[in-house]
Amino acid sequence: MQLKKEIEICIKKTSEKTAREVVESLKKQRMIKIDMNFYKKTEIVLYNYEKLKLAVKQKEEDIKYIEENGLPGKSKSIVFYSTSGGNVSAGDRYIELIEKYKVEKTETERDIARIDNALDKVRGDKYFEIIELKYLKQEAKTDEEIAEILEKDQSTITRNRNRLMNSIKTILFPESIKEIM
Repeated sequence: MQLKKEIEICIKKTSEKTAREVVESLKKQRMIKIDMNFYKKTEIVLYNYEKLKLAVKQKEEDIKYIEENGLPGKSKSIVFYSTSGGNVSAGDRYIELIEKYKVEKTETERDIARIDNALDKVRGDKYFEIIELKYLKQEAKTDEEIAEILEKDQSTITRNRNRLMNSIKTILFPESIKEIM
């Protein structure tokens, strides 16, 4: 009886350890979505705002290139996986790829418009420059650096950055308000 209980305890400990290791491994491989709060998501969106604009330009260039030059022959410079099966003509692949790029461009433009809208709502704030310095222009990494640039107290910078970010967060992610309800 005692041996059976010890075996059960050993099995339980081993299975829990294995489960933790598997989950950690899947997180490292980005196969499991790491739960991120809306404030952090807002920061990531703002840090990547200019890159999103560049992504739109890149899609426009890709579309123009394909329209002018067609699909590459045997080059593997463009990888495209068709969902319509194995017998896809070059013309169909061409149309599908152009449409795919147009959809991606439109979605990115929609994201940029949402960010612009959120920024416009707080742009008139006397401390908006904090958002520009830290996230948009990325000229300062810390609140201390921003405080030096703006010649303000660091606590003033931190308080107003949080206030502005919470406003932007609520505009970009209205569902974030449920965190407090």
